[in-house]
Amino acid sequence: MKILTPRSCAWLVYAILWGMVWTYPALSALIEGVRAGTAFSWDSVLHAWVGILPFFLLFLLHRLPVRCLFMRHRIRVYVFSVLGILCLFGLCRYFSSVKEPRVSPVQEYRIPPDRTAGGENGVSVSRPPRPAGHGHVPGGMLNPLLLDLVIATLMLGIDLAIALFSRYQEEQEKARRLDAAHLRHELEHLKAQVNPHFFMNMLNNIHGMVEMDPAKAQVMIMELSELMRYVLYEGAKQRIPLYKETDFIASYVELMRKRYSSRKVRIGLELPDVDRTHVLLPPLLFISIIENAFKHGISYQSPSFVEIRLYMEKETLRLDCTNSIHRRPPKESGTGGMGLANLRQRLQLLYGNSFRLDITEKDGKTYHVNLTIPCEYETDTMYSR
Repeated sequence: MKILTPRSCAWLVYAILWGMVWTYPALSALIEGVRAGTAFSWDSVLHAWVGILPFFLLFLLHRLPVRCLFMRHRIRVYVFSVLGILCLFGLCRYFSSVKEPRVSPVQEYRIPPDRTAGGENGVSVSRPPRPAGHGHVPGGMLNPLLLDLVIATLMLGIDLAIALFSRYQEEQEKARRLDAAHLRHELEHLKAQVNPHFFMNMLNNIHGMVEMDPAKAQVMIMELSELMRYVLYEGAKQRIPLYKETDFIASYVELMRKRYSSRKVRIGLELPDVDRTHVLLPPLLFISIIENAFKHGISYQSPSFVEIRLYMEKETLRLDCTNSIHRRPPKESGTGGMGLANLRQRLQLLYGNSFRLDITEKDGKTYHVNLTIPCEYETDTMYSR
């Protein structure tokens, strides 16, 4: 579950950075007081905060109204606005430095002992203050006003970079949501194609029994209603427990046994233990393969067979379905029919390259389908139920 959105992360970064800037003067004053053994003084802290306040106001002015111009692709207006607020910031800093009272007209300092003639302790001399507007400070540093403008420009650039990165993350998240919605829509479309196809085949199967054995046809209609209930209610879910799918397969195969009661037809079914309820899988994933086996593998005139085996192997769930061939299935796209083509698309959307679907035909007499999918469990968080 995602806790912070990209916009919330950006505000968190701002809060951390400005929190460090505002608390640094107080922490420095506290440490210096502890080292010197003096009481904590708010004078230096307030003086530092007064120097920080113009930068903070500039940040708010850029963060709230000015930056929106860039986000709305009004680049030229944004550039002129930034130049304007930087000029306003520079003027404010200039006049505040001019009006700032000096500490004293004469600054006192002590001459080191080796440069004095007055003993080890040195003597006090007077030094005139540095004239206002001096171009450089000792050590070759730039003019303080120019340095403030450089810092302000970098601050606005960083603010814009964070905003662009946040917008990029939001666009990426939006694209992922759109892809997920498109994926769900396509899966629902493929799943919806299973229902009418399944019902049509089942009705055709029962239709043949109405005239031959009406009593058996009535029983088959009741069993079909239970299968329809499963398809309508459980088939609408994203994941279901394995035992529900195996119960559905067992009911379907039992219904087929009633139709193909000839001694020439052999139907085998092997299912995993129903106690393993923690295994999940998409509903109606195997019915296309099993339907295809009965549709193309059974004949009343000659011996026929359908062998179905669903089992667990390591961390995979495998279905082996083998049937005899009496009416050769179409070779469209190498999938063996529309139902299997639909199944392949659905598997691709569900598992990507993590599944395996092998379809083989041996000597024109047997048809074998092997499907392997990764196991999903109730504790997995990467899959939604």
